[in-house]
Amino acid sequence: MGSSCSFKILGVFLMLLFHLSCVKCKIEFTKAMEVHIVNGLPNNTDPLELFCQSKETHFGYHKLNVGEEFYWKFHDNIAGRTLYWCRFYWGNLVRSAEVYNGDKGFPYCDKENSPGNQCYWLVKKDGFYTCKESKKGCSNWVKKYEW
Repeated sequence: MGSSCSFKILGVFLMLLFHLSCVKCKIEFTKAMEVHIVNGLPNNTDPLELFCQSKETHFGYHKLNVGEEFYWKFHDNIAGRTLYWCRFYWGNLVRSAEVYNGDKGFPYCDKENSPGNQCYWLVKKDGFYTCKESKKGCSNWVKKYEW
């Protein structure tokens, strides 16, 4: 076996080893993405309850009063296929929804289209809204999901 072939085999082996050891690696050289969930439900109603997670991360159970928000920061996994979803509860209503999907490249909640790498969700009485602008400057909330 020639030295050229040995180097190729070694190179392939090292790439495979790096790939296997990096299954849970995060792309740290990109900006962290933020997902914000804001309770925009009517005053004097039940709090918004939610449980958000990815395949690898669970944020636990949260109760948000009107106007409160829950958010988290993350880096996409090395394959760019990070997926977060939440289960929402309000009174007798229940809804599961994807809130970030790096694989699909949500046109309203992804690295390329979210200013400052922030994704805002506003939960209202009639459904779930998102915005390409920051929460403070959002003038164009778009409804994405019904309850």
